[in-house]
Amino acid sequence: MLLGASLVLSAGLVAGAFNPAPHSGGDNAGYVALAHTLVSQHAYVDAYDPLGAPHVKYPPIFPALMALLISAGASTWVAFKLLVAVLTVASVGVTCLWAAGRLGSWGGFAVAVLVAASAATVDYSHWILSDPLFVLLTMTTLWVLERGARAGGSTPDPRLLAAGIAAALAAYFTRTAGLPLLIAVLGWLALERRWRTLGAAAAVFALPALLWALRGGGGGGGPGDYASEFWLVDPYRPALGTIGPLGLVGRAAGNAGAYLTRHGPATILGPEAGALAAPLGVLLAAAALTGWVLRLRRGRPGPAELFLPLYTGLILVWPEIWGGDRFVLPLLPLVLLYAAMAIGALPRVLTAPVGGIAAALLLVPALGEWLDASGDASACAAVVEAEGPYGCYGPRVTEFVDAAVWMGAALPEGSAVMSRKPRIFYVMSGIPSRTFPFDPDPDVQLAEADLVGARYVLFDRWQAQAGQYLAPAIAARPGAFCFVRAFGSGPGSGTQLLGILPPELRREGAAPDGQGVMIGRCPEGYVAREPTAADHVSADSPRIPLLSSNEP
Repeated sequence: MLLGASLVLSAGLVAGAFNPAPHSGGDNAGYVALAHTLVSQHAYVDAYDPLGAPHVKYPPIFPALMALLISAGASTWVAFKLLVAVLTVASVGVTCLWAAGRLGSWGGFAVAVLVAASAATVDYSHWILSDPLFVLLTMTTLWVLERGARAGGSTPDPRLLAAGIAAALAAYFTRTAGLPLLIAVLGWLALERRWRTLGAAAAVFALPALLWALRGGGGGGGPGDYASEFWLVDPYRPALGTIGPLGLVGRAAGNAGAYLTRHGPATILGPEAGALAAPLGVLLAAAALTGWVLRLRRGRPGPAELFLPLYTGLILVWPEIWGGDRFVLPLLPLVLLYAAMAIGALPRVLTAPVGGIAAALLLVPALGEWLDASGDASACAAVVEAEGPYGCYGPRVTEFVDAAVWMGAALPEGSAVMSRKPRIFYVMSGIPSRTFPFDPDPDVQLAEADLVGARYVLFDRWQAQAGQYLAPAIAARPGAFCFVRAFGSGPGSGTQLLGILPPELRREGAAPDGQGVMIGRCPEGYVAREPTAADHVSADSPRIPLLSSNEP
């Protein structure tokens, strides 16, 4: 009964805050592109990139799940968002089952309610990201393994152990951050002296993990993988260089402060928690640490007790720019459970009032954040209905999307483009794209375009990078570029599509001081034809242009 109540509550919270707009980040579109490539090419490659290198960054299970939907005819943003919403609700249900095994039915229900109402749980329930699936598989692993150990007494149920091991492997192939879960499972089996099961689990984990690692080590030319970005000071600004092993100490210290005072509290309370965030984050972390230590004192650690420090250590040594509430999601059920265990260790006369106050401190702000998110989602849904999927983001974004859709129908076959958001550009146009270099040197810009065979660059207004890096490069070599078309508020002020002239036609010389940059129109061949409305899926359609052929 309580399990059903937790599922109904989670479904209501998710539905109330459901936002139909696509996320403005590239990951959502990247997953769509990977899923489409699995269906159309039966390959796992970066089809959005002009070089089409094997994809090595995101493990394949979530894209494969999306590919099943595409094969069944899914072609809208909302279809994939509904998949993520279902995964979110399922993760709350499994959390309830797992926590109930530790705290009893009502304790498990309380943890599940707090997880379901947490701002990050609700927020990530309507973006096309692998996090809800990863949380579901992580909690399934912990629940099934612990249930298997309890079910058999001195001889755990082998079927449940096998299911838990399979779920752990699936979690790793959903997010690379699942590596701590694999290690935790192996460590637990070793502590339990389940040597045969340990050997079997190690063999099951080793081969696919090795193959994935070798794939990552062999792919060059395309966008980097996590391993290559890990040592960068800032993966989004490679020019800042790298850190050494000692640099991980400073990185961990900076991340620890951020997770304690910002990212951790924001997972439950939302990003606008204000002055309440830091003290509440520290108190919750202290309570969770106390409960974790108390659990260790009762006997050998279980998979959850091992997973908590291993996963925490991983996110502490990642680049600080990657930090955020999404990486706290797999820890949230554990933190809440261990905090509840710490409260349960208080004298009985204090347990109920302290537990009630703690729950209220977390639940009331979380529900307030949910009300705000529900209002924003409702307002955005009206805009999406009138202006299209990206309408809520304003003209700077819709110009980019309009340009991509037009280019998909107008540019010659085999074109490639330099743009700020290559994955979003690809799913809206079907044309491969690569991010233009974050370097104002025109030689660097032109060399990258020549490397990938790009004859176009989209000077957008989405963010500041085009003005920061493209503008000085174009001013320094205006004779290397030509004008194709403007989108939005008109020539000179909206989004500009520029052609990149072949090397033999590029003129040297910068724009004269005090004069505007003069760029001539492109020669014939840069536009194959002027598309009509019947030629392509419009930018205000709910269908994803890349997947339009999949809709019946």
